[in-house]
Amino acid sequence: MSKDEISLSEIYLFFVGQVRTIAIVFFVLLSLGFVYAMTRPTLYVSVASVIVGDSINLGSSTSKQLESPEVVVYKYSSSATITPVKNTSIVEVSAIAEDRKSSIQKVQISISSIVTAQNDIYQSQENKFIKYLAILEVTDTTKMQILNILQDASSSSATHSSEIATTELPYSGKIYKIMFATILIAALAALAAGAIKEFVMRVREIE
Repeated sequence: MSKDEISLSEIYLFFVGQVRTIAIVFFVLLSLGFVYAMTRPTLYVSVASVIVGDSINLGSSTSKQLESPEVVVYKYSSSATITPVKNTSIVEVSAIAEDRKSSIQKVQISISSIVTAQNDIYQSQENKFIKYLAILEVTDTTKMQILNILQDASSSSATHSSEIATTELPYSGKIYKIMFATILIAALAALAAGAIKEFVMRVREIE
């Protein structure tokens, strides 16, 4: 074994000689991290799903959303977090606050903005379709049938949301992450403190 290699006996002697320092630093930092984690406020997260309605598509068999998920995220994320559900017409609206009422209100504001704006878009499309229908040379009976179909489609394709579900998050919902990070940092800091103390002691012995 070369002089540059550290033997197991040296590692053992290091831990035996610095166990007090390592233990003190570790438990002090662990205690501080524990106190920090336990003093985190309780948070509330409210979540609801919004199904984006379809546009009126004349002469097309494929449905098109009134607004794309990217547009929904861009336009309505001021008061809540909006996350599109992949390959669906659903977006998830969520908000976190320190009291239940505030978290619910934030979600309600975003949902109301989405539903109102998209209903306006659909109404505008419907009005344009009715104007187009008026200039077509079809009988009044046919027009009434088309309008009835349009009315049914309006009800089934309208943007709507699910009920809002609220969950309580004790200690901000991060106690496990905080304690894991605390243990890791405390262990590294304790070993570093022990190594520094050992180095200082050896330098003094050489002098």
